Amino acid sequence: MKFRGVMIDTVPMREFTNIIMTLSKLSKDCVMRLTSDVIYFIISEENCGPLSPIVWCELDRSSFFFEYLMEGVNETYKEIYLGFSTCHLARSLMTLKQTAKSVKIKLTKKDHPCLTLEIELPSANLMDNRHVTHDIPVNVISRKDWKSFSEPKLPDYNISIELPPLKQLKSMVDRMKNMSPDLIIKANSSGKMILQIKTDLATVSSTFTNLQVKSFNSNKEDEDDEETDYIICRVDIKKFGNFLNANQTNYTVALCSMVHRKVINLFLEKEGYMAYQCFIPSILY
Repeated sequence: MKFRGVMIDTVPMREFTNIIMTLSKLSKDCVMRLTSDVIYFIISEENCGPLSPIVWCELDRSSFFFEYLMEGVNETYKEIYLGFSTCHLARSLMTLKQTAKSVKIKLTKKDHPCLTLEIELPSANLMDNRHVTHDIPVNVISRKDWKSFSEPKLPDYNISIELPPLKQLKSMVDRMKNMSPDLIIKANSSGKMILQIKTDLATVSSTFTNLQVKSFNSNKEDEDDEETDYIICRVDIKKFGNFLNANQTNYTVALCSMVHRKVINLFLEKEGYMAYQCFIPSILY
């Protein structure tokens, strides 16, 4: 197995760092799946069997890496799966958001397998460059366990609707989570989305209108629902808030897809560059 990638442009280095920073806020552990064309980051629900992904992120390698070499397990299975600490990698990458000229990321074997980052920095006198090396311990995942990190099978959603600006949502949800652990999300075919919390003392709602609806299927298992016009999910407000940290990534599409009272899929995409999905199960009530 071999892996070596080099980034030399400021924008890809910054975007790559932002993505890893976002992942580090969602989980302490992550799996990186390396293929010839795409790099995947997978975060799975803990204590679930089989593992259920809560984050599935895809990066187009040519959009990030100036040089990219990857040789898989063998000629039949041309992939590599690595488990690593998101916090360790995020801390090592922080330099890239400042003045780094390049970074080389490669799989190395020292006392144990590592992702080794070789970062080139300009010196104070601007004459000679400095080089900083970070070794991130990784766990090489056996091929027999790859199926535990398979691409999620998407359900038939009742609605897929455009998300309001994430920065605006984050500010709102940050205030709401101080009052309630749960967030109720409602959306309908008219392009209306309502974010709501309920406490013993008050009900607080924020309404967004004229959002683009990508798809709508009104067939709900709960036909006796009082709010027949809306697809509804109640979710953990902290998990929703953690997703909103992704507003530092560069995206052109932001969607919320919902299965009534079962799950929401939060999706960000910059076509041909990056796709990011976060799955949050609905809380039964």
